[in-house]
Amino acid sequence: MSGRNPATMKPVPQVSCKAPLTLYVASTFRARLLGVGAFPGRSAHDGVVLVPCRSIHTFFLRKAIDVVFLDKQGRECRRIECMRPWRMAFAARAHLVVELPAGYCARHPDTLARIHAALQLRVFPRLSE
Repeated sequence: MSGRNPATMKPVPQVSCKAPLTLYVASTFRARLLGVGAFPGRSAHDGVVLVPCRSIHTFFLRKAIDVVFLDKQGRECRRIECMRPWRMAFAARAHLVVELPAGYCARHPDTLARIHAALQLRVFPRLSE
């Protein structure tokens, strides 16, 4: 894949400069399988959204990642900071997962607010079901 925005991922628009987080929706099987590994040249403010999703793995990744599980209302179910390669994680109540570069959550105490702003919760109508 070339470029920072692979054809299999759709960018979610940013809301404001307060939330400089850019999230990409993994919309194909391949993109979902690779997650953040689908675009290795990502910046420190890029992440991937997997929806619907309750579990993830870090098989074949070269670096650790931060993972945030959200339920249908956008509430945080679970957060894993610096999840190392070759691990699996799940959250039974989760509806979507956000994969971020390792250390993002530690650097940004308002990570959940930044995720909400980047998602603009209305982008995912299933969240309001």
